[in-house]
Amino acid sequence: MEKDSILTAIGTITKVEKLVNVEHKIIPNTLVLESSQPFPGYHGSNLPEKPVPNSIYLVTEVKYENERILRVAKKIRESFPEKFNATIGQAELVNSVYNFIRIRNINCFDCIPDLQEQFASRGINFMKKKSVNSDALIKLQKFFRLKMIDEFLFKDMDEEQMYYFEIPEPPEWDFFKKITIFIRSNIDNYSFDAALGNIYREEITDMVRIYAKDLTIEQLKFIRKKYLYEISHPDHLT
Repeated sequence: MEKDSILTAIGTITKVEKLVNVEHKIIPNTLVLESSQPFPGYHGSNLPEKPVPNSIYLVTEVKYENERILRVAKKIRESFPEKFNATIGQAELVNSVYNFIRIRNINCFDCIPDLQEQFASRGINFMKKKSVNSDALIKLQKFFRLKMIDEFLFKDMDEEQMYYFEIPEPPEWDFFKKITIFIRSNIDNYSFDAALGNIYREEITDMVRIYAKDLTIEQLKFIRKKYLYEISHPDHLT
């Protein structure tokens, strides 16, 4: 793949966010969550602002196939007044696993009940309300549109602050979290949030997703070098 070429692929992102209940402007007695800290490792400016929803998680009774949700969402968009993106995922909170439809790029909270009704009328059932205020390990499916900016390095074409770099294989999440904390605390003038990802091409490609403001190619190379070293030296942080 050549520099500046555009890659489109399906894949996944695994990350931690603090999820809390959306209390108002939802169908009563349904579980709808939002992230109170969408990029917990990043402490700079340019974070998404409220009151516009950032990511809304419509928690479902059962796990639905991504194809079914994509087809239902496509049908809803034909007449729905607001644009939105929908995909599926799971959130691990304490000892529970919740299946969800993640809604992105919707511009108002007021239209969420109608959106829920549209899904429900097409056979998608939602979980009853529970109290949630906790960090969650989230794994969701995602459509990627990436620009290669250097060897092993990519920039997200739809998310201005997001970058990616390839890694040989993914570490376990707890180890990845430990690596990320160590790297952030041992480099100056870098504020970033990190997540694990992968994309499916001819073979699966594992990546680290970095959220940061105005990151240069050299800075991204430096961060990748740090991760590669720590991943290949698992005893270094024990």
